[in-house]
Amino acid sequence: MNSSFINEVIAAIESREIKAYYQPQYDANTGRLVSAEALVRWEKANGEIVSPDSFIPELEKTEAINLLDWFMAEEVCRTIHELGEAAVPIAVNFSRWHIRERDFSRKLNSLLSTYGIQPRMFEVEITESAMAAVEFSIIQEWAYNVADIGVSIAIDDFGAGFTSLQFVKDLPVNFLKIDKAFLADNCQDDRGRGTLETVFFFANKLNLSTIAEGVETIEQLKFMQNMDCDRVQGYLFSKPLKKEDFLVIALMDNQPTVDDDNFLKKQGTFSTHSLLLKAIRDEYDMIIFGNLYKNSYYLMHQRDGVKFKAATAGVIDDMSEATIAMSADYDSGKKYRDTLSRPALIKAFNEGKTRVECEVNIKTEHGVHEFITVVHLMKHPYRDDILMIGMSRTVKNPVDTNPA
Repeated sequence: MNSSFINEVIAAIESREIKAYYQPQYDANTGRLVSAEALVRWEKANGEIVSPDSFIPELEKTEAINLLDWFMAEEVCRTIHELGEAAVPIAVNFSRWHIRERDFSRKLNSLLSTYGIQPRMFEVEITESAMAAVEFSIIQEWAYNVADIGVSIAIDDFGAGFTSLQFVKDLPVNFLKIDKAFLADNCQDDRGRGTLETVFFFANKLNLSTIAEGVETIEQLKFMQNMDCDRVQGYLFSKPLKKEDFLVIALMDNQPTVDDDNFLKKQGTFSTHSLLLKAIRDEYDMIIFGNLYKNSYYLMHQRDGVKFKAATAGVIDDMSEATIAMSADYDSGKKYRDTLSRPALIKAFNEGKTRVECEVNIKTEHGVHEFITVVHLMKHPYRDDILMIGMSRTVKNPVDTNPA
């Protein structure tokens, strides 16, 4: 790599042209700010913005990237210190070169001590590809040294590479950060949703927290909520912010949610409804899992040939209106609203019911289907949320309303 380029980057650091921006991370369930990720931005004196993609990859070719990483680490420590009691944990990306860096954990611990930062407020992110490029024994020693000083470790872009399960199983990893590529289809593709379900099931079994990046739509958020994802970040909530703007946001919510280390409370609903799905999917044409409290749902199963006209993940109220619009007659639409709408299900649950059943006639391009829907209602074991699993199947063949 050209030495003049390295000198230019060093000069940009010294002149404060290179800055730390902060993208907030929110609790997927409460919507509260709980953490952030520090991101590099280069703003030249003439107003030109240099894209990170145009200089980070070049720096990563050699250990020169370490200069930038440590600069970012110190900027984050300074920000956490300035926030004081309103501080939230902030993650810094470190390149693969740091895994071989002598005394990495000692230097990091010294930096934290200099600014009076509790180790739990600093998080180290390292990508799958970075770990794949280094021998496992070296990674293991590095990771345990970092964990020993009390700093959390996140595997960034999880799923984008080919990380061995050994990395996750045998390393003191705290977070899996789900690569945004998994959300690219807006959680509407069956294979994509199945892959995400597997990732969250895997994280749940290993008692790992999850962070979804690139959340940009309400459908993606609702799916993440139903997967019991811990944190979300993306343009649906906030773009990366200048330091001064991030400080304002953090100071507005100075009582961040504290992570609960109770293992049982980390057990999400995913494993439960996954087993239920396996047992009953052969009998029903459609299975929907929902959270009435959060007004969210996603389509767990749909038999081939059955067309679900609502979004396959989204808002329950919107799904109900779409279904009512497909009703074959006024009576069917009214029956659905009075029995299966979200207000009706909440009312039924509050009256002590755990099962609701309804038959409705639905118009399709092939005629009218008579569907029976059974909804099971239950309280989340550790929150006030009301959960539902709705199962629908055809009880009569469609009557052709347009005979030849």
